[in-house]
Amino acid sequence: MRIRIHPETTEGKPIPGTGPVLEAEGPAGLVEAMHQQTPFTAEMPMAAYMDRVLAHVQGEARIPLPGDPEAAAVEFLTRLARHARIEFMADDLVSEGPQAGANHTAEASACAGKQA
Repeated sequence: MRIRIHPETTEGKPIPGTGPVLEAEGPAGLVEAMHQQTPFTAEMPMAAYMDRVLAHVQGEARIPLPGDPEAAAVEFLTRLARHARIEFMADDLVSEGPQAGANHTAEASACAGKQA
């Protein structure tokens, strides 16, 4: 399974079509790869990580994720996609952008795609 994580503008808006690509086995593997991207989130429990990300994306009035870890991962990714924070990619497509795995972080510019 593959996703592209969209960077944000300085105003916090996602920039579709840009950003690092993560690949993992299933939704839980993708969420784990996202979770491990920075030392600031890697030490957090997975549920706390997902809640923190959704608080940023959806605000404090968000609906809690399911208690089942696999169902929570599916719902987490679905919500991020609905808010254009990620996009699902076909597994057989070659990525033209940087790739990041669980042990590699691709950097993205917050101002990518802006014109001067």
